[in-house]
Amino acid sequence: MDESGTLAVRRASFFSILVGVYLFSAPAEAGCASLFQSIAQAAVKNTALIGLTLVGAWAGSETVGLSQGTPLIGLSIYFDFENILSHFSAEEQRILLSPEKNLDQILPILNHRLAKLSGDAVKPWPYLNPVMASQYFGENPPPENMCRHKALILKALLARLGITSQLATGSVSGDAGRGEHVWLVLPQVNKVADPMNDLWMNKADYNRLFEVQENYGIIHWARPVGVLAR
Repeated sequence: MDESGTLAVRRASFFSILVGVYLFSAPAEAGCASLFQSIAQAAVKNTALIGLTLVGAWAGSETVGLSQGTPLIGLSIYFDFENILSHFSAEEQRILLSPEKNLDQILPILNHRLAKLSGDAVKPWPYLNPVMASQYFGENPPPENMCRHKALILKALLARLGITSQLATGSVSGDAGRGEHVWLVLPQVNKVADPMNDLWMNKADYNRLFEVQENYGIIHWARPVGVLAR
């Protein structure tokens, strides 16, 4: 959308807000004005009630998650770190928890385990089907087991290990054609971790391999409530 289009949208939004404020606050009169005012008031009150209910549910879910050590990391996935570790061998755990934090050992271990099994199921309400992150490391991971889920879990794991990473989103080329994808960038070493494709490589090589066109922000909004897990 160009600048003039953006300005028009802003003006229309501002006008709509003014109309809503007027309908909600203006004194009631007979006829259509009274009807419109009643409708506006009912809409505002119901919206506020729904909003407060969702905020309360989200806050409760977050509080319980933090108290149990399983915070919500997004996409209705709860991060149960200790259960995740149980899926790794003693040697793998030693490497993951070592103070040296050798990325060339850690990333292949995590990438390979997350890439082992994949699903492509899409449900009508995928974010109202909460799961624990440890389920993605078992033999039967959730059907919603695509690149965005794997990248989000890997990011949370790296953060827990004290390693900084950034979610990256964009369009990439592959055997099935061009499509949207989610992966991780580790800025301190200028490398890419792609748990969907089990790749750990230099960012420049990754960009050439997949003809990457980054377009940040696709999944950053996705931090749904997921209270059914509680």
